Amino acid sequence: MTEFSSIKDILDKTGKYTGLTMGGSMEPLIHQQKDNIIVIKNTSRLKKYDIPVYLTPSGKYVMHRIVKVCDDHYVIVGDNLTRKEYVTDDMICGVLVGFYKNGKRYIDLEKSKGYKLYSRVWVALLPVRPILLFFIRGFRYIKRHLFKRGEN
Repeated sequence: MTEFSSIKDILDKTGKYTGLTMGGSMEPLIHQQKDNIIVIKNTSRLKKYDIPVYLTPSGKYVMHRIVKVCDDHYVIVGDNLTRKEYVTDDMICGVLVGFYKNGKRYIDLEKSKGYKLYSRVWVALLPVRPILLFFIRGFRYIKRHLFKRGEN
């Protein structure tokens, strides 16, 4: 059996990586340790709405959505974040092509009309996302604490 040392190594040698995610930056689309991602090695320049997996200078793997394509870089933001990141082609290891939602239902990012609508709406909401996320997180906080009190 072949040993691999990193996601980049797997993509370079096999062209495909599958695994669970860590972190909540791509919620509500992808949930950490619940959704199994399928990433392939990209062979061409990426497009707006693509979700690359890239390696930061500190050695951390990140998977966020492209919101703007420039000549020499991409502007990328996680779905559950508001801060823009600037990523170059040499940082990108692969691109998300699909995932299994809760380990069951497969979402093909090229074919799913629901996903395409979601990605376009979510990127269009980027200017108001700080307000939107504030209310979503506030609602979750209140809901969590109301249910917690009801159980006691």
